[in-house]
Amino acid sequence: MTWRAVLLGLFGAVEIAILQIVTKIYPQTVVLHYQSVLTLFAGSLFLLFTLCIVNALLRRWRPAWCFTPQELALIYGISTVAASIAGQDEAQFLWPMMAYPFRAGQDDAMGAFRHYIPTWLVPHDPKIIEPYYSGNGSFWEPERLRAWAIPLACWLTWLFALGATMWAWNVILRRRWVEHDKLAFPCVQLPLELCRNGGFGGLAGGKLFWAGFGISALLESLSVIHNRFPNVPAVVLDWQATPLLEGLPSPWKALAPMYLTWSTVHLGISYLIPLDILFSGWFFFVARKLLEVFGYAQGWRELGWDAKGFPYTRAQSAGSWTVLFFLLIWAERKHLAEVMDAAFSWGKKSHTDDTHEPGSYAVAGRTLVLGTLFLYWWSVQSGMSPLIAAAFYGFFWVLNVTMTRVYALVGPSFLELYYLDPQKMLTTLFGTLYQQPGSLVAFSQMYWINRDHRGQLMGHQLEAFKIAQAVGLPLRKMGLWVLIAFAVGAVTCLVAYLHWVYKVGEDQFASGGWREAGSGTAVGRIREWTYQPKGPDAVEIGFMGIGALFTWVLAKLSYHAAGFPLHPIGYALAVCFAMEYNWPAFLLVWLLKGLFLRYGGLALYQRFIPAALGLTLGGIVVPVLWSFVSWVFGWYT
Repeated sequence: MTWRAVLLGLFGAVEIAILQIVTKIYPQTVVLHYQSVLTLFAGSLFLLFTLCIVNALLRRWRPAWCFTPQELALIYGISTVAASIAGQDEAQFLWPMMAYPFRAGQDDAMGAFRHYIPTWLVPHDPKIIEPYYSGNGSFWEPERLRAWAIPLACWLTWLFALGATMWAWNVILRRRWVEHDKLAFPCVQLPLELCRNGGFGGLAGGKLFWAGFGISALLESLSVIHNRFPNVPAVVLDWQATPLLEGLPSPWKALAPMYLTWSTVHLGISYLIPLDILFSGWFFFVARKLLEVFGYAQGWRELGWDAKGFPYTRAQSAGSWTVLFFLLIWAERKHLAEVMDAAFSWGKKSHTDDTHEPGSYAVAGRTLVLGTLFLYWWSVQSGMSPLIAAAFYGFFWVLNVTMTRVYALVGPSFLELYYLDPQKMLTTLFGTLYQQPGSLVAFSQMYWINRDHRGQLMGHQLEAFKIAQAVGLPLRKMGLWVLIAFAVGAVTCLVAYLHWVYKVGEDQFASGGWREAGSGTAVGRIREWTYQPKGPDAVEIGFMGIGALFTWVLAKLSYHAAGFPLHPIGYALAVCFAMEYNWPAFLLVWLLKGLFLRYGGLALYQRFIPAALGLTLGGIVVPVLWSFVSWVFGWYT
């Protein structure tokens, strides 16, 4: 632990959080284009890549100044945890969701409901809200600072409690998942190798690694140059198949929408995913699409991204992910009971040694319980009924704990659960009859934190612990800096967003439509639930049960039947949005990896791991480098 590592990590946290916001405002014209939709954040990996180059130079000229593996792990851990909360689908979505009901264009839709949103969550004054959308001003004016001070403080308090509660889950579950189950952490292998070797070396070095990097750099460069100079040919790395499929005769047009991608990042990370999950992922996705065609042919299904009807994908996925959560908790039941006993039996120590954990089990147990109770109390104070708040946080933790396990075991390059949000699932399960409007408003407005869960907040905390342990960095110290990094990322994101939104105006954001769409969804739900209340949906509840039962059967078969090819996580990914952008890479890599293992054995598969890591690194850092070149030459201005 050195101060230069701490300062560089904090600098990276602030810089990455800000540039992730600016990237959505001025895409392709910002100095460094940091995407925040993949499970590997471009900003954090680019910072680590830069330090590895610096280390290569220092080894030649000033060896004593080189960054150690422990320093690199600390810098990367701080920056990636901060980047996760400051991602485009996490805290960046907070202010757009809260301000939207009070803009002038929503007078008719939200006029009857605005008073249910407390002033300590968002300013109500049009003089504060309208400039938020028009821009050409400054957030730092005294009137606006006063208006936003209390909402900013309240939401930061909620976010700090959220980050601490996630930290507690990770402290409790880390040993089982990392040391006992030895999960693969496919997304972590590249940064881990760069940190462990203090730069380029080991699996992140050598001819195959640089060959993979070169191939990826060439393909990504051709794509960028082709966009600027269309006469230069490029290799297609993704394809929007929806227009073609929509032109097919019925019922095959129900295959739409479909997006095909086989980018170098997808291929590189997929190479490290277990073979049975690769097969199960694409197999169940194809099976799902065929069921959707059948449902449309029978008149049981609509068309579109989130179409209603058979095979009731959302309902199946809710049942599947819930069962996965309870299987995980059941496996840890004795450990959880011991942690809670140590946490609330004062003076009694845990029988399990926790001196080398990111935090003591007693502290983690208290934080988990008290943090969850605080989040619950906060939501009740904001207007949710006690029953809705309890159900909301229950399903919220079902998804986040299970996603963290999936992130550690599978870690696909793109992990999004757009089909799974508590608002949709809980209203399906319990209905909206007899619910008070204020409770429904508060419930719907929390859509910002669970629209698609793409930031993987818990996953990046666990990733930091994994890398720290691998390089010998004390976990107790990393545990403290993970909490600090989460707080730094949250503060930077919320303040920087307000700075830019008053300077530019959210209506002028080049990439702001996704925010407006999510906000409109929340407003539409409020009106639908209030004016068209419904009871529980028996059909969808039945399909929740089918998804739960099928997942449980797959889990039992995969555990007890050696060589059983279908994995329950593959099914869970396929029936939610997680496989939409991953299945072509899963299919291609499953074929390649299967051939390697069949005819060359484990040795041949391991030989090409460096090439996969090189593909991944090139696919992430080369577009960032080209964004700098584009900024220098003003290509996109």
